[in-house]
Amino acid sequence: MKLPAKGQVALVIAAAVSAGALLVGTGRWRDVAELPTRMGTHLIPPQKGRLKALRKRERDALRGLAGELDARIVWSSNRSGNHDLYLLDLVDLQAHQLTDHPHVDFGSRFSPNGRRIVFMRSQREWVSFREKKSWDVYVLDLDSGEERRITNGYHPTWADDGASIAFHRDRGIYRHDLTADRESLLLNVDQWFGGHMYWDPELHPDGKTLALAITGVGAITTTVGSNDYDRLTQGQACQTTWVPGTRELLWMDPNGNGGTRIMRGPADASTAEVFMDLPGPYSHEYFPVLSDEATWMVWGASAGAHEHDRADYEIFAWEVGQPWETAVRLTHHSGNDQWPDIHISDGSGSP
Repeated sequence: MKLPAKGQVALVIAAAVSAGALLVGTGRWRDVAELPTRMGTHLIPPQKGRLKALRKRERDALRGLAGELDARIVWSSNRSGNHDLYLLDLVDLQAHQLTDHPHVDFGSRFSPNGRRIVFMRSQREWVSFREKKSWDVYVLDLDSGEERRITNGYHPTWADDGASIAFHRDRGIYRHDLTADRESLLLNVDQWFGGHMYWDPELHPDGKTLALAITGVGAITTTVGSNDYDRLTQGQACQTTWVPGTRELLWMDPNGNGGTRIMRGPADASTAEVFMDLPGPYSHEYFPVLSDEATWMVWGASAGAHEHDRADYEIFAWEVGQPWETAVRLTHHSGNDQWPDIHISDGSGSP
């Protein structure tokens, strides 16, 4: 039975009060402050933007970065009215709107050769990122503009050098072979963590090692088919992503200048270092990902607000190894800009 609008609001308020009481007891005051937004995000879409074109500060940032880098950057933004995918091209210095759909598009990732993008599309006009069951996985061919629905799933990433896609659905993490159009189960999360939420699984290029974050546990790594796992962090963590060409990972840590910071460490959890904690107001970092050469990183950062699909996140780019202050802010928009990825040209004229 569907509740009337007033009933839905009352239900959200009641849930927020109950959750708030629990969080106060744990001392997590930042989470308490976010509760009204967090609960309301399931019912009310984020405020929609109105500006499709790049603003002057965005064009200036693009020109400045083009002198250092031959690359393309994809991300999701609601500046066009709802969340669509955009592509920043540092060669033609333009922003290209890749999708134009009434549903939510986000979580985009370049294929290894840069010619395709895998992403998620909501099954309804508005779905919060927290509703993990209401999404489909798509592949977009950048040469033809053709979209292809692959399966029902969440948080897709490329595997097997672009031949497969890894994603999760319900309590399982799967690999989808694009040629055979066949799925195989990589991990049943209930094997160790029945009842716990999990986020952002990513398969290492070796095709055997998975990294993911477990709510209340932290980040873990495991070998496909193994009966054991290694604990990467001893506390809260999320958005694990592999450092290309290594056995190291990036992950989000709930500390830092703006309440979060990006960490880096090996899969055996022997060490960990702060990889990025941006100085200044935009230091609530999320969505980190490295280029295939691990020479540049792109991510989103807000001035403190947390909710991923409605906070004023902006997109940043940084050359790895340079001072944090040299990071370039690419977007300047009051809308929600999130989940970026970067692909650097191989110098042959190909993407």
